[in-house]
Amino acid sequence: MPHTPPPSAPRPAWRSAASLAALVALECGVAGWWLGPGFVAWLAAVPGKRPAGLALLGGLMAVWAHVDGQRRDYATVGLSWPLVVGQIAASAAATAMLAWLSADPASATAPGMLPLVVAVMLVPTMMALVAVAPSPAHACRLVVTTLFWVVCPVAAWVAGDLTAPFWAVSGDTTMWLVERLLGPLAGSPVVRPEPFVIGTDAFQVRIGPACSGFHGMGLMTVLLVGSLWWFRAVYRFPQALLLVPLGGVLMWLVNVLRIVALILVGIWISPAIAVDGFHSVAGWIGFLTVGLGTIWAASRSPFFSVPETPTPPGGEPVAPAGLATGAGTCAAVDAVPATSCLLPFLVLTAVTMLTRAFTSGFDLLYPLRVLAVACVLWRLRDTLPWRECRPAVVPVAIGVVTFACWMLLAPAGAQGSDTAAQDPFQLPQPWAAVWLLVRVVGATVTVPIAEELFFRGFVSRRCIAADVDAVPIGAFSWFSCVTSSLVFGLLHGEAWLAGIVAGFLFYAAVRWRGRLGDAVVAHATTNALLAGYVIATGSWADWG
Repeated sequence: MPHTPPPSAPRPAWRSAASLAALVALECGVAGWWLGPGFVAWLAAVPGKRPAGLALLGGLMAVWAHVDGQRRDYATVGLSWPLVVGQIAASAAATAMLAWLSADPASATAPGMLPLVVAVMLVPTMMALVAVAPSPAHACRLVVTTLFWVVCPVAAWVAGDLTAPFWAVSGDTTMWLVERLLGPLAGSPVVRPEPFVIGTDAFQVRIGPACSGFHGMGLMTVLLVGSLWWFRAVYRFPQALLLVPLGGVLMWLVNVLRIVALILVGIWISPAIAVDGFHSVAGWIGFLTVGLGTIWAASRSPFFSVPETPTPPGGEPVAPAGLATGAGTCAAVDAVPATSCLLPFLVLTAVTMLTRAFTSGFDLLYPLRVLAVACVLWRLRDTLPWRECRPAVVPVAIGVVTFACWMLLAPAGAQGSDTAAQDPFQLPQPWAAVWLLVRVVGATVTVPIAEELFFRGFVSRRCIAADVDAVPIGAFSWFSCVTSSLVFGLLHGEAWLAGIVAGFLFYAAVRWRGRLGDAVVAHATTNALLAGYVIATGSWADWG
């Protein structure tokens, strides 16, 4: 009988990735020993490290997203030893280059030093990623995706500075337009005591370069270029490229309207609201309106985009295979549509920005947020899993633990006059009690529902698959878990660290039984405890 060779043993999962990670760690240790503490001091003196940090975060998230999406291929791939040898050579060359650059301490502040250092470090890093790629196609996608997410955060950070020269060209035109629009509305003669100071005798503003709108134009350019790249299969080229200059022009015109509105708020409503409220929020309102509006309008225009292919009759979305849920592998799709997950949070964000634009200090208009979100939730009531929002021991316990972590990690609120300005008891009774009751309802009902629908219902599922409706609630991937928790934390401002920890805990609540209602209950428990603490101690500034 012919001899049949025994089948080869399967390659241990992630062995190649682990080996390469160990090699890179060894290279970093050798480089650190070779460069010495002098290099650390030299690197600390290099200016502009914040955009480099954003680039690093963007690159790491891009790599994670790519590998997580192709994890079956990466789990069993073998190393390409010629590329590994090349990576070792590139690492040695990068170390020698960094040693040469840091030999002169004064070179740390040389123009363009930070991009050069990033480029030197990027070469061996990219070669390490390519060495573990399953195929040239995987390597190409990995490199392009990583470079895209490295460049985008840096471009967004420096976009304002790159468009600063525009103010020197458009400044006089901007002021002329503001003066013409303001005249019929101001109620008194418009004065310009200086070239870039405008208003009336009652209220005037100085328009400096930082308030001239060129930062918004730069960010708009980055947003639209990123949209063109991300949805390149949808847009029609080359005509879609017209969206970039169109967005810049619209952003400039919106900035003119913002300046006019700022002066009118100061004249007709309150100078304090104009400076402390409207001025800080109106720019973002205009940016989001123009950016999202341009993308939405382009997606509906046959001139800019390809018409969407209709779903065949009887076609239904199918959940991606192998997704782990709270109850094991799940093939059924949870009936929480993406639109129902998005709308409450978008309305909450929009109304929050609008109410903050017309208040200063005490958030008098907070009840409008509760009312707006409650109306949206009522409109979507047939698509939401209300029966899941029942108290249970585990979600409540997660909420209690989250409250304890929040109190330990969140920075202390403002003190003195800032706290007094946010005290609801400055209102006459019974309005103070009514406002406080609505504030508690918002913190324990509308906010937890809106935020959990968005972060755990939409963001976490969108990180798993582009077709959100095909991903069941509770589906798990590490990229989904980390990304949704990071975004949740970063949107909590100075309490970002406490927010990230809370995001992980609320994600765990969803994973427990694969129910979004458990995350809502945990979130509501945390906010209820925080509300009780704020009311009992009078720490109104801690009520973010």
